[in-house]
Amino acid sequence: MVSINIFRIIDANLNRACEGIRVVEDVARFIYCNREMASHLRGVRHSIRKSTDHLKGNLLISRDSIKDVGRVISRSNTLDKKESIDKIINANFKRAQEALRTVEEMLKLTDYNLSKEIEGERFKIYTLEKEYNRMKRSIPRGLYGITGEKFAGGRNNIECVREMIAGGIEVIQYREKEKPLREKIEEIKEIRKICRENNVFFIVNDHIDIALLVEADGVHVGQKDMHISDVRRLVGEDMIIGLSTHSPEQAKQAVLDGADYIGVGPIFPTTTKDTPSVGLEYLEFATKNIDIPFVAIGGIKLHNIGEISVRDPYSICLVSEIVGAEDIKATVERIKAAI
Repeated sequence: MVSINIFRIIDANLNRACEGIRVVEDVARFIYCNREMASHLRGVRHSIRKSTDHLKGNLLISRDSIKDVGRVISRSNTLDKKESIDKIINANFKRAQEALRTVEEMLKLTDYNLSKEIEGERFKIYTLEKEYNRMKRSIPRGLYGITGEKFAGGRNNIECVREMIAGGIEVIQYREKEKPLREKIEEIKEIRKICRENNVFFIVNDHIDIALLVEADGVHVGQKDMHISDVRRLVGEDMIIGLSTHSPEQAKQAVLDGADYIGVGPIFPTTTKDTPSVGLEYLEFATKNIDIPFVAIGGIKLHNIGEISVRDPYSICLVSEIVGAEDIKATVERIKAAI
C-alpha cells in the first residue's frame, strides 16, 4: 500500500502547479490581454485537474496544511520577494514545472500511465513559457508616446509623461538627444518608475546600457546604430527591440534580423527627424506585408490621422502634436477617440 505521505506530496504539488499556472494565466489575461495564451494555460490547468480527479479522495485525506513544516520556511523566506511582473511570471512558470516533476515522480509508485500524462503536461508548460516570453516582446496596440522636451513649451519630460499616461497612452519611449548623459539617466530612472507604477510599457531610445540599467521593457535603435543581432546579445531574450525603418527593404530586413517591432516613417514631413518623408505607400506596404508590430510615425497630426488609421497600423505615434499641446491629457484622449 502506498504511504499516505506519497498522496500528501502529490496533493501539495498539484495545488502548487495549478496555482502557478493560474498566476501566469491571469497575467496573460488581465495585463497582456492575450486571449490565446490565457486559453492555452487554462487548458493545461484543467487537463491536470481532470486527469487527477479520481485521486481527490486520497488527496484530501492525506492533506494536513496546519502541520506542514513548509509554512514556517515560506514565511521566513525573504528571497520570495518580487520586484516586477516579469519576475513573478518566471517564478510561477518554474514553480509549476518543478511541482509537476514531483507529481510525475510520485505517481510512478502508484499509476505509471498517469505519471506519463503529467509528464506531457509538464512539457506543454515548457513550451508555453517560451511562447509567453515571445508574447511579452510585443508593444501594446494604440498610441505610442515619445518624449520631446524641446516641443513641450517649457514642461519637462517627466511632466509630459505623467500627462500622457493620464490620457491613456500605454507605451512610452524616452528619446532625448541633447541633455548630458547623467541628467538623462536620472530622468530615465524617474520615468521608468512612473511607467512601472502605472503598468505602462517603457522603451529607451539608443542607450542600450541605460535600458539595461533601469530594466526597461525595450530599446529602440536606428539604421545607423548597433545591429539588431548585437543588441540582442546584449539585452537577452526578454527585452524587446525596435528598429526605425524608412523603406520596404529595410522593413523586410528588420524582420529577418529579429526586430520585435519597427517604426514606419516618417510618413509626412516632420521636424522631429532629419529623414525625408516616405509617404503613405510605405505604410500600405507594411500593413500588407509585415507580420510584426509596426508604428506609423512622422508628421502625424489630428487633422491627418484619419489617413493613417484607415490603413490599420499596429500603433501610431504623434510627438509634437502631443507634447506640444496645451492640455496633453485631453489631446491624447481626443486622438484616441479619433482612431
